[in-house]
Amino acid sequence: MITGKIQQNIAFKRLFNEEEKREARTLLKKAKEQLADNGKSILIVHEPCLPQAKETDTGIGHLTSETSLRFFDFAKNYLGINAIEVLPPGEIQLKTKKDFYNTYNGSALSLGTQGINLELLTKPEGKSLLTKEDLDEVVRQNSESQKDGFANYENILGSDSAQEKALEKAFRKFIKSEMYKNEDYKAFKKENKEWLERKAIYQIIKKRNNNKSWRQWDLDIYKNLYTDNNPKKIQLIKQLKKLYAKDIEFYKFKQFLAEQHLQIGRKKLNEKGMKLIGDCLIGFSEDEVWAYRDAFKVDKKGKIVEVGLSEWKIPALNYDEITIKDSAAQNLLKKKVKLFAQRYDGIRFDSAWSYITPKLSDGTKFDFGGQILDLIEDTVKEVKGENYDQSDLIHEFEASPEDFSIFDKDTGNIKPFLRNRTKLINSAYMDEKYGTAYAMRKLGANSDSYIIGVGNHDPQPLRQIADEVPEITDNKKICRKEGQINVLKSIFNISYDKLKNPINFVRYKFAEPLTAKNNMVFYMDVFGRADRFDSQAENSHDNYRQRIPENFEEAYQTGVESGYGYNPLDAYAKALKKTGLDKNHKELYEKLVRLADILYESPLNNITEKKETDTDIEYPIENKGNKKILKTTGGVALGAGLIAAVIALAKKGLNAL
Repeated sequence: MITGKIQQNIAFKRLFNEEEKREARTLLKKAKEQLADNGKSILIVHEPCLPQAKETDTGIGHLTSETSLRFFDFAKNYLGINAIEVLPPGEIQLKTKKDFYNTYNGSALSLGTQGINLELLTKPEGKSLLTKEDLDEVVRQNSESQKDGFANYENILGSDSAQEKALEKAFRKFIKSEMYKNEDYKAFKKENKEWLERKAIYQIIKKRNNNKSWRQWDLDIYKNLYTDNNPKKIQLIKQLKKLYAKDIEFYKFKQFLAEQHLQIGRKKLNEKGMKLIGDCLIGFSEDEVWAYRDAFKVDKKGKIVEVGLSEWKIPALNYDEITIKDSAAQNLLKKKVKLFAQRYDGIRFDSAWSYITPKLSDGTKFDFGGQILDLIEDTVKEVKGENYDQSDLIHEFEASPEDFSIFDKDTGNIKPFLRNRTKLINSAYMDEKYGTAYAMRKLGANSDSYIIGVGNHDPQPLRQIADEVPEITDNKKICRKEGQINVLKSIFNISYDKLKNPINFVRYKFAEPLTAKNNMVFYMDVFGRADRFDSQAENSHDNYRQRIPENFEEAYQTGVESGYGYNPLDAYAKALKKTGLDKNHKELYEKLVRLADILYESPLNNITEKKETDTDIEYPIENKGNKKILKTTGGVALGAGLIAAVIALAKKGLNAL
């Protein structure tokens, strides 16, 4: 089993040559047109985990790096991707007790400095604010502290980090030059003045209070600086702005760079024909709560109430007033949504069920129906215009049944106000009535009203489910594979024994979402990774850190070779066969299978003729001594690398394949 990092030193099977790449791109486009014309195919990534070239590797990846842009070309050409979704981009803090970063506990208004690509600042278009030697020093410090295969946030974030020191140098050059008077910079500061200044002042006061949270500050006037228009507070704010003018300007400078680099990345993706989708987190950071206190709900003791699951620890907006025009809660929500609408082509709304039936820690219950969702959509239209494609607003409604369901409990149908809203469907939790495109079609769901995939950043990876690794939920071990086999068996009309095999299970799981118009895939599943990306209790330091290596094509091939990686050619072929389109488009189907087989081939496997096009692996595995050998159908032999992997696992007493 591949664990820890994505393997980099490998003997992989061959990738496509240039002619095959062109053919694959054409075939994927044709297959998608036949199954669902003009739909979204989304690749979900975490920007800091994108690949980076060794000579410019500061510890994290960037949308704008040449290596990442090559990866996006790969995603488009190999995987048929036409949209990139990134996880929340805000300022994130180290959770010292667990030693991990969680981007969903970050800021909602401001951008994190992890979005600044120092390499851009060494180039003329970046105004040469840094030299190559400056960049090399940050790279050198990363090399000394980097845990191979994982994002090195410590080299990027915090006042003592290598990147922060480089940014201080860039800032000194910036304020002494004509660039300081740049119209774009002045416009950025003017348009975002309110939240920029409040956040910058928070950083100053926090530093004066030994970096403690505002709840632990000694003086009430600082704790409650923006809770009213008290003249003393107004005067104190003026004094802080004057006394710490340079620190405030440095904060604005970093936010300007982060915004600028995000837009450069978005433009480059758009030029490739790909949309950029941003993940709008449900919550707000501690400095945003401090700066907009009247927007949040407090209990009778004056303590800020939380929303969502108890372990989230997310401060709740004042839902008592959120539907009141121009209330503090409504204005703050609109502020967040406007920023995301300005920054991205599309928006994924994290935990969107909390805008419908928010679950509050004080026991308060609400049921807003579609009211807040309407407010959000109207806010986006203020930015994008009336002709904005509503299907680019994507809602995550997944929750435990006791918290929320998209289905009406009386009729069993999708609730009326959710029917035409784009919903995320995650097949990690599939059953007979949910988690498949087949189930959504049976319900009569509009093809534009849902996006389906095998998983995202949150649940067990597909490989773990296939290998029957239990998930610990409420102190119970849950294996999801058995129930999902029965669902896939019904949909594809194939045998239980075939699907019991992990490799076949994975292939059909990847295929089912492609029968929908819109689909998604998480990068960890693309590479066939066994690691869980987001598991705070288990991952500790490694949470949200697993990187895509610089040699991503070879790493991808290793995943496909293992049988767990995403082979879209094979998945589209299965989707065509499921829908009966293989008969009307026989040539397309056979070419898909032929190219899919190339990705499964090994240079050590001299098979030159295949009797059948179906490359599924038959089950069960035959035991021969201490080895396990997989049978194949149609005379298709397994690659030597996969056989070797099976033998190695068998020797370890594992049964992962």
